[in-house]
Amino acid sequence: MSVAERGIRVAAATLPASMRKRYREQWLADVRDADELGLSRAAIVAGAFTFSMRLGRTAEVRGYAVTELMMRRVRWGLALVISSPVVLVTLWMTGTLSSEPGSPLALLVAAAGRLSLTVMTLGFLLLIAAARGANRMALVGTALVAVGLLGVVVPAALATMLPGTDWVYRNGVLAAAIPLLIVLAVVGAFLALIGFARGLAHVEVPTRTAPGSTKAATRARAGLVAFVLLALLLAFGSYETLVLSPLTMAPGYELSEIYALLSPPDRSWGIMMVMIWLVFWSVAVLALLALCLLRGRLAAALNVLLTPRRLTVYALLLGAVIIFFQGWSGFSLGMSISDTIPPFAGGRSWQGQALSALGALSFVVAIMLALVPGPRRAPVPAASAA
Repeated sequence: MSVAERGIRVAAATLPASMRKRYREQWLADVRDADELGLSRAAIVAGAFTFSMRLGRTAEVRGYAVTELMMRRVRWGLALVISSPVVLVTLWMTGTLSSEPGSPLALLVAAAGRLSLTVMTLGFLLLIAAARGANRMALVGTALVAVGLLGVVVPAALATMLPGTDWVYRNGVLAAAIPLLIVLAVVGAFLALIGFARGLAHVEVPTRTAPGSTKAATRARAGLVAFVLLALLLAFGSYETLVLSPLTMAPGYELSEIYALLSPPDRSWGIMMVMIWLVFWSVAVLALLALCLLRGRLAAALNVLLTPRRLTVYALLLGAVIIFFQGWSGFSLGMSISDTIPPFAGGRSWQGQALSALGALSFVVAIMLALVPGPRRAPVPAASAA
C-alpha cells in the first residue's frame, strides 16, 4: 500500500460512518488513476483532508434524525451535570479536602475535583448544543442555567480545594452575586423546559420500541441479589458507625471504655440515631424485596417496572441514599465522643470514607445507566410502524 493510499484511508476514517466507505473508495480510485487524470497524488490526499475538515457534522450527515441527536445530547448532558456535583459534595462531606497538602490523598482529591468541574462544563456544553437544535428560548434558558450553576459551583469548589483561594469567601461582591446566580439558574431552568417542550412538539420524535418486560422468576432472583447486597451494606454501615469510627476518634481506648466515658443521654441518643437509620432503611430494602417477589394481579406491571436493568438502577440509588444518611446517623455519637474523649478531635474511619466514596460511585453509575442513551437503533420503516 502506497503512502498516498494510507493517507486516503486516514482521511476517510475521519468522516461520519454513513459517508466513510463511499468516499474512501472514490478517493482511492482517484489515487490509482491520478496519472490518467493529470493530478498529483499529494493533491488528492490534501483535498481529501480538506473536504473532511470543512464538512459540517450536522445530524443528517451523522445519520441521525435531528430530534434523535438532540435527545441524545440532552440525556448525556443531564447525566454529566447531575453526576459531577455528587463527587464534589462527597469530597467536602467526607473531610478529604482537609488532607495534608502534597500528600497522595490531597493530589487525588484535587484531580477528582478538577475532573468533576470539567465533566460538569462538558455536560452544559452538550445541553447548549442540544438547545441550539430546539429553539432560541431553550438556548437562552440553558445558557442561563449554565452561567448560574457554574458561577456558584466553580468558585466554591476552588475555594475549598485549592490553597490560597479563600478570598472567594471573603469577597463581598461574589457573596452578593450568589443569590442572583441562583435566580438566573431557576429562571433559566423554566425557560429551558418550555423551550425544549415547544421544540419537541413541532417535530416527529423517532419511533422507539416499547421497553421489554421480564419474567417473575427473573425479577425475584434480581430482587434477592439486590436485597442481600443492600442488607450487607446496612450491616456494615452500622458496624462502621458504632465500632470503627469510635475507635478511630479515640485511639488507645477500648470500645467499652469509649461508651462508658460518655454520659448516659449522649450514649443513648447517639445509639438511637443509628438504630433509627438502620430500621428505616431496612424497611425500605424489605419493601423493594417484596415488590420483586410479588405475584398475582400486579405481576405484569412489576415485570415491566422491575426489569434487571431498572432494578439495578433502583438498588444503586437506594444504596447511595443509605450511605449518605449513614454518615449523618453517626453525627450525634461522633460529636459526643470528640467532645468527651481525648484527643478531642472528630473524624471517621477510613472504612467510612471508603463507604462514602462507594455511595458517590453508586449514584453516578445509576445516573449513567438511567440517562445515557444506548447504541442507536435502526430506524423503523413507516410501513412497518403502521
